[in-house]
Amino acid sequence: MKAVIATLPVLLAMISSGVLAEDFSFDASEYEKKTFEFNGYVEAKQEALRLQPERAAYTLNYPDEAPRNWLYRSTGTLDLAGTLNLTNSVANLHGQAFYAQDAFTSSHEYDKIMDGGIRWSPSSDLSLDIGKRVQRWGKGYAWNPVGFIERPKDPSDPQTVREGFNMFSLDWTKTREGIIRTITFTPVIIPTYDELNPDFGSEEYLNPAAKLYLLAWDTDIDFMWLGEGARAQSAGLDFSRNLSTNLEIHGEWAHQYGVTQNYLLPSGNVTQGTKNSDSYLLGLRYLTEREVTWIIEYFHNGRGYSSSELDAYYEFIDTAVSPEAATSLRQKARQLMQSGYSKANPGENYLYLRASASEPFDWLYTTPAVTLISHLDDGSFQVTPEISYTGFSNIELRARAMLLSREQKTEFGEKLSRQRFEIYARYIF
Repeated sequence: MKAVIATLPVLLAMISSGVLAEDFSFDASEYEKKTFEFNGYVEAKQEALRLQPERAAYTLNYPDEAPRNWLYRSTGTLDLAGTLNLTNSVANLHGQAFYAQDAFTSSHEYDKIMDGGIRWSPSSDLSLDIGKRVQRWGKGYAWNPVGFIERPKDPSDPQTVREGFNMFSLDWTKTREGIIRTITFTPVIIPTYDELNPDFGSEEYLNPAAKLYLLAWDTDIDFMWLGEGARAQSAGLDFSRNLSTNLEIHGEWAHQYGVTQNYLLPSGNVTQGTKNSDSYLLGLRYLTEREVTWIIEYFHNGRGYSSSELDAYYEFIDTAVSPEAATSLRQKARQLMQSGYSKANPGENYLYLRASASEPFDWLYTTPAVTLISHLDDGSFQVTPEISYTGFSNIELRARAMLLSREQKTEFGEKLSRQRFEIYARYIF
């Protein structure tokens, strides 16, 4: 501090003599958006999975493999993104290439387009967008019941980059004084035709959708709608509001009409049924004085299976993998597993709890965290402690462990693995 004070007279003298004006100038162009921007990362990840060969999931996933307790997997990823900024338009392309290998299999994809297209803004309140996009609908951290036109999040790693869908959208924004300060209307079309958006639906539809955003009563509010087409007609809303400087509350509700779902019959056959479903989420985010962020969310999955339906599924696949079971029964079990019962969070009621600390105990550039995901109906859970470090220039290191409860005939107890350890190093440029 004394050194700073001592330099003040010198600086004042330089200003008065014009010397400082000659040596220093402020160039606003240095802070303007560049015409072309390029960035990305290279990532190397190593995983170790402690398997459960005694579970039916192991036999159905690896029918021709001998039982083993550990599986090691190596993955390399290259992620590249480029943006061209013009006067009233922006063009971008975001792609990935990856290679993964373990003792059972290897996979790769070298030209995967995650996101890309052109956004034209003829005025400050209107823009048109065409290309492959991720529309991030919803306020939830781990789940988004109102994410009608996007791929679902992975609750165990919600920040993972997701692939978009090809679509056309428009954004119109109006700001005003009063209770409702901002209005944004976003109509969207997600066509499914031939090879266009096959993951969204297989039949030919335009699949119109829309979102209306309001900043009203100091609360972010969205109303969403998806028209009937390749997916069931859906409607929903979400909100987010700061109750205080450090406390935020958010929620979502979604109603879907005539959702098609697979069901297991006592005979072992699978049938399809339709129903209207309601899903909702309520969550809080709180930042403590010690820079610890807490996130808690309750999620009701209206499209989930009840406890009795999941119990019947677990009983069936256990029977199907028994030594005396017929080959046809095992094939039915494998088809059933792929039809929806083994997807992430197939049940009805879930709890998400996460605590992350920023540089605790003066650990510079270090962020430890722990996450709990629990299936409330069967009591099973997954706990994930992790730690990340960013002290090296342009390098991020992360290690984490996923520890699952082991009770039989529960969601997390019947997983392929009971423990999973991973570490990755990511170079960002």
